[in-house]
Amino acid sequence: MPLDLRAEAARYYDLNPARLGDIEFYLNLLSDPKARVLELGCGTGRVSIPLSQHGHFVHGLDLSEAMLELCEKKIAHASLTRQQILVQHADMTSFTLHQTFDRIIAPFRVIQNLETDAQLDGLFHCIRKHLTPDGRCILNVFHPFRPLDQLLKTWVTEEESLAWEIEKNGERMTCHDVRRRLVENPLVLYPELIYRRWRGEQMLEEAVLPIPMRVFYPDEFRDLIRSAGFTITGQWGGYSGEPYGEGNELVIEFRS
Repeated sequence: MPLDLRAEAARYYDLNPARLGDIEFYLNLLSDPKARVLELGCGTGRVSIPLSQHGHFVHGLDLSEAMLELCEKKIAHASLTRQQILVQHADMTSFTLHQTFDRIIAPFRVIQNLETDAQLDGLFHCIRKHLTPDGRCILNVFHPFRPLDQLLKTWVTEEESLAWEIEKNGERMTCHDVRRRLVENPLVLYPELIYRRWRGEQMLEEAVLPIPMRVFYPDEFRDLIRSAGFTITGQWGGYSGEPYGEGNELVIEFRS
């Protein structure tokens, strides 16, 4: 079984104070109250649990057992049943559930953790196999505003950047990121998220999460989905309906 890279960092995930606005976005696209949802990379249930609380059956998959353990605790705390939400350990590039779904989602740029074309091929194969005939899938990535030549010159840095900071129960939690490596063909950034817990000026704990972030430009992301044999049915630049290519996100809905 592969090492769970998120084992140490998982407990910090839900502390992030940022609110993406994507939950409302997905709910607005789920016009059928009986729509069944498959979430790829469900993590601690940030999106899955609210969707199930609004009446949708949600099946969540994640490769991190540590994240799923936290998700199960939150499901129990919310008093949700397995008829409302079910989560399981699985690789989103290679899974078979023997059922289909009306919507497949992979929130918060999950697809960018796939470094290779073979992984992307596996993902799209699984999506096609698990969509209903009228089903839709929604994927999103971040929008790299800088031209490629600028990214190659400026993105890599050993300097830590503060992503967020909160205080809780008399302690301070911080998250920094550092971008140590960037490769081409395909274009993949390798940042590290560094979580620290403090009491005053004393650091009590540190957890480092290295992740790959494959980078897609707007036309490249559209071409990726079309070349996989899908038809695009919607596209946005963010979760407030920004035009595609003009906001911070690249969000695409498509069907088989």
